[in-house]
Amino acid sequence: MRTLLINAPYPFSECPTLPLGLTYLAAVLEKNGYEVQILDMVISRFSLKKIKEKILEFKPDICGAGPVTMNYPTALRALKVCKEMGCMTVIGGCHVTFWDEECLTEAPYIDVVVRREGEYTLLDLVKGRDFKDILGITYREDGQIVVNPDRPFIQNLDELPFPARHLLPLAKYHAYKTGASMITARGCPYHCIFCVGHKMVGSKVRYRNPKLVVDEIEEILSLGFKDICIEDDQLTMNHKHVFAICDEIISRGLKFNWAAFSRCDTVTPELVKKMREAGCYYFCYGVESGNQRILDLARKRQTREKIVRGVRIAKENGINVLASFIMGLPGETPQTMKESLEFGASLNTSYGYHILSPFPGTEVREKAKEFGIRILHNNWLRYDANQAVTESDEVPKELLNGVVGKFNAAIEECIRDTERQVEQGTATPEMVAEINLRRRRKLAWLLLKNDRIERHGITENNGEEPVKLLADKMHSFESISRILKRDQVETVLRQFIKEGLLEYKADDNKIQWNWVDIAAKVRKKQIPEIQKLKT
Repeated sequence: MRTLLINAPYPFSECPTLPLGLTYLAAVLEKNGYEVQILDMVISRFSLKKIKEKILEFKPDICGAGPVTMNYPTALRALKVCKEMGCMTVIGGCHVTFWDEECLTEAPYIDVVVRREGEYTLLDLVKGRDFKDILGITYREDGQIVVNPDRPFIQNLDELPFPARHLLPLAKYHAYKTGASMITARGCPYHCIFCVGHKMVGSKVRYRNPKLVVDEIEEILSLGFKDICIEDDQLTMNHKHVFAICDEIISRGLKFNWAAFSRCDTVTPELVKKMREAGCYYFCYGVESGNQRILDLARKRQTREKIVRGVRIAKENGINVLASFIMGLPGETPQTMKESLEFGASLNTSYGYHILSPFPGTEVREKAKEFGIRILHNNWLRYDANQAVTESDEVPKELLNGVVGKFNAAIEECIRDTERQVEQGTATPEMVAEINLRRRRKLAWLLLKNDRIERHGITENNGEEPVKLLADKMHSFESISRILKRDQVETVLRQFIKEGLLEYKADDNKIQWNWVDIAAKVRKKQIPEIQKLKT
């Protein structure tokens, strides 16, 4: 059987990241001899016509998606088309794991919901096993919704193949300068009321072999990535595990930048120093609030003092920190919001504020009334943590949006001020680099989300330098010319070409530009080495 996995687009506010979950699913299917493709619509133009064309071309038997909450509606639209084209439709991920019966009720074109870890569940479906014998799915039978028992968590993560990143349009991710994501473990022992991590992957943490972790890092680097984000819920909780990974990175002489999610109360100077030596340069700390009562209500199990200490340890040992806050948690008042704003400023590091989104499965959603929270709607597209979808008697939605909006507006003004300094020639080299990266990402996003290269990457061959012709054509689009100058467009395009992301074919009449298939080029390069090993 053939399987098509669809990476549904989502409202964009941060860097697009490689779909780790889908690539794990695809890798398990490939390992077992099944054909699978990924249609990545996060970094391309979303189009139902494009989905239909892919189905006609690939002829899949099963179409699946694994959305989070904010792209759940778009994934449903995509799978509805798949069902109309005659495919079995499967949906998984954290949203539908805790919204399974509701999903099947509101979307009759969905055949199966896969709950929690989906690798072996999807494999069972592809093998054609009877639904009643497959653990971890919810489906319909004789008009009734059937919820099968949960599938046990995968205890030996080392048996999983490395994610099938080669199925993704890697050049597009490189154009945006996004890093690759990976995990070294699954599981989270913390039970924060706003998170489903411990329910989705279990409270007991399962660790991968550090040597295999670094083997995967080497594979990622071979695909051209220079930055990696380790997406473990709490990487720094198990120091022995982290030291082993760092020592392996250092012993192999690998040089790359990597970031991690961490807790302020799980770091020590010795650990952070070792991580910095191995290339770690960035921590994201979930601080959540500057008020201790709110931290306790959220079951965060940390104190303001430990937060301050964790930030200091990281910075003193050369690791940058982003302190992430959530406004609108239970117990929030205008005064506690002020405390969080003041606490963020006092940390002497980068910090930012999101707004509470009570996702399905979270305790804050299930006990909203008890917590004094009113959930305003289930418009999932707006559950992006950047706009109020809840309120309370003390903090109405207007106040939440106003406080966070004012903070974000101040950041945007700082960026505009930096741009002015760059234009005036008074900026530091660091400021110039920051603005150049922003310009690159702006152009990349406009090219990718509108399929500009695929749809408009043909120019006349009039003897002029091909990149100049392409820059002229791309700058002719109002969405691009409104925010970037013609020479800025050409500069970024030249970067893409130099980095091997864009290439063209020319004849006497026309020039055709395309994104490079990086994975295919890497495979061709590796074939001679593999042949040497065989002989």
